[in-house]
Amino acid sequence: MKKNTYTFIFILLAILLFITIFLGFNFSSSRNTSPELPLIIEHLNPMPGDQVPQQTILEIDLPVGYQIELTIDDYKISSNEIEYVDAIGVYRWKPGPGKSYESWKPGKHTVKVKWNTLTGLPDVGEFTWNFSTY
Repeated sequence: MKKNTYTFIFILLAILLFITIFLGFNFSSSRNTSPELPLIIEHLNPMPGDQVPQQTILEIDLPVGYQIELTIDDYKISSNEIEYVDAIGVYRWKPGPGKSYESWKPGKHTVKVKWNTLTGLPDVGEFTWNFSTY
């Protein structure tokens, strides 16, 4: 083969390598595809779509000055069962003896949180997400 043929083959292989790397980065499934949360929610645990152990604590972080209404699997949780850390605006709930749920059952769970401000202008909203326990 002539020298020009080898040069052409190397250039073609380099272009194919570049295209393969480009497509790999653009269409890879390992990208961080975390779901979009409403702006008012600063953090959730577990996040939508997560699979977590049955001992998991449900945690909802809102700005200070908000109250929530929590519904899990179409059952409203009493506000007496929800722990609230006033200084940082975090609501926590964990199933246990004497509560609405004794424990998380394995499988999919649907959580719906509604919020509103305690004082001042109303800022009403809600968010629903799913996660699974094992």
